[in-house]
Amino acid sequence: MSVEQILGFYLVKLKEFYTTSGYHMNEVVLTCPSYASNVERQALLDAAQIAGLKCPKVINEGTAIALKYGFFKSKDFLKEKPRNVAFVDLGCSKTTITIAQFTPDKVKIVAHHSDRNLGGRNFDYAMMEKLAGEFDKKYKNDPMENVRCKMRIMEACEKARKVLTADTEANIGVDYLLDEQDLNRNIKRDEMEEIIKPFTDRFA
Repeated sequence: MSVEQILGFYLVKLKEFYTTSGYHMNEVVLTCPSYASNVERQALLDAAQIAGLKCPKVINEGTAIALKYGFFKSKDFLKEKPRNVAFVDLGCSKTTITIAQFTPDKVKIVAHHSDRNLGGRNFDYAMMEKLAGEFDKKYKNDPMENVRCKMRIMEACEKARKVLTADTEANIGVDYLLDEQDLNRNIKRDEMEEIIKPFTDRFA
């Protein structure tokens, strides 16, 4: 099955959800990353057609976020002093930054910038490589050569990264990681920031 067909089925399900909730949905505006090509945008239009929906426009995700922000914050804006706002979307696999300018009756998109290969999974992978290297040095057994072990470390690193967004330190623990040896490691936020620095530097 094509991507357009799969997305079309998803939109059909979404339409059914709204209908069940008492909303009749015949038109939809779809969003996509700012780096999406014309071919990818056309694929979204084709998916909407498959789902029996009219799609008058495909807009950038950052633009949609800015429009929603402007809609709910319009009373806070001043005509004589436009407000500039940066929206940063750091996802699992991509990062998008949109800068918009707001007045009470207007939204102006100043800039879009995206990196489709920068996200949380890069941070997790860097931490995984660090911990796997320490485990290999200690036990002379490299968990990076075992797919299951890699996935378990990656999952533990992801949990620790989320904890470190609020706390200054976190514990990474994986029982019986390899040959009945455990991985237990305390990591501080400063250390994590140093490990992922090659990726965070790309924000500049």
